[in-house]
Amino acid sequence: MLDVSIIIPVYNKMEQLEQSLYFIAHQIDIGVALEVVVIDDGSTQPVKNIIDSYADKIPNLKYLYLERNKHSCRSRTRNVGIRESSGSILVFLDCGIIIPECFIKRVVNRIGESRSTVLYPYIMGAFTDPSKDDLSVIEKITPSNLAAVCEQLKYHPAWEDMRTSHFELVDHDLNRMDAPWSMGWGGVVCASRDIVLQTGGFDETLKGWGAEDTDFSYQLHMHKALMYATDDIYTLHLPHPSDDNIDQKIRSSYLNRKKMHMKHRTFDTEIYPYSADMHFDLIMAKFNRLVAHYYIPAYSDRLIELLNGEYLKDAERTAVIGADSHAMLSELGVSHVFLQNKRLLERYTNVWPEKEFVYLLGVDTLYPSKHFDVIIVTDYFRMFSEPLIGIMLKELYRISKKVVFLYNDSYVSYLATTAGWTWHSKEELEELFDRNQLMHHSERRVDDCKVFEVGKAVALVK
Repeated sequence: MLDVSIIIPVYNKMEQLEQSLYFIAHQIDIGVALEVVVIDDGSTQPVKNIIDSYADKIPNLKYLYLERNKHSCRSRTRNVGIRESSGSILVFLDCGIIIPECFIKRVVNRIGESRSTVLYPYIMGAFTDPSKDDLSVIEKITPSNLAAVCEQLKYHPAWEDMRTSHFELVDHDLNRMDAPWSMGWGGVVCASRDIVLQTGGFDETLKGWGAEDTDFSYQLHMHKALMYATDDIYTLHLPHPSDDNIDQKIRSSYLNRKKMHMKHRTFDTEIYPYSADMHFDLIMAKFNRLVAHYYIPAYSDRLIELLNGEYLKDAERTAVIGADSHAMLSELGVSHVFLQNKRLLERYTNVWPEKEFVYLLGVDTLYPSKHFDVIIVTDYFRMFSEPLIGIMLKELYRISKKVVFLYNDSYVSYLATTAGWTWHSKEELEELFDRNQLMHHSERRVDDCKVFEVGKAVALVK
């Protein structure tokens, strides 16, 4: 078996492919067997001419042409590359990204015999705009000086890898992050063949632009991959004008993230479509450290009795969202609990085996229409932003026959007074309900808490 396989997908972009191959051809010979597998996703340009020109410069250079059809996508080309490669270490390299002469040497030294290591090298220039930014800094790059040039560009605002601060905060050990997979950009990924095969490769249903790389990274994470950023392995994305419409990219990425969630159905994939990559780990860290009962009011015994007696008694499937107090969960007779704190989820699953603990918020669930008889939502609901609440309202109404909200009008959360988070008033919530064509069907007060049901608004016929 060859030691390292570099897999490069290409669609046209002959000049960029030539640059990538040029820098690969100048790797330091360290006695490592190296092959390069170029997968052509139906190019209309004579890409094979570039391959032929490097036949004598890269001994193990393979080229495969795939006919362009409805199945064409980045994931398919990479999966074909996996099947056609032989290395125990796989390097996925996007066309137009160049590597220094020490790249293979350092990748081999870091991964070694590990069966689970994944490396994410720095990628300089991924967001450099050739029409605005100064490109003179890379005019004289060579395989031998590329690493030094990238080191100089490491903190340059026009050239830096946008993940740099995240990498440094965890000392490049991504396993210390709450969502390490969100750092998994597909431009350059180095991994043991074993861990790649365990994931089944890239998802070929994710077409267009975006998310197929983070979905692959998520699969790696779920298979216990050890993920590291590399502070001594740099790469450079050669700047070029974008050939994609930015609005199309945003929409494509959103739709692919939604498809990603349809497969995994967990809280982290549930809100990933609505979050920017650079902030996502912070969001997940927040929830994994958030104990909701410190930030919502303490509900009285009389209120719990009312909920149990009038809403939960004799109901087959019931759920609560926004309750993680041990005391409340002990007394509240629900069959399902939606939790977003992964640590509490693991703990409470063992404490109450008779309840089903669900790692979801309720924005996009796996449940069929009207699956639950009742869903109870605490004041916790008030901390979420308006767009997310609107989406969540529609989903909760879809999956439950009855949705009951708890609202304490005398309590203002620490989240609002000190942390600066959202904390919606009753008036704001009513506006949200109205915009989503929902209305109160009933309301009652228990101590300082209002209990109200929400359902579809019915237009009055005059």
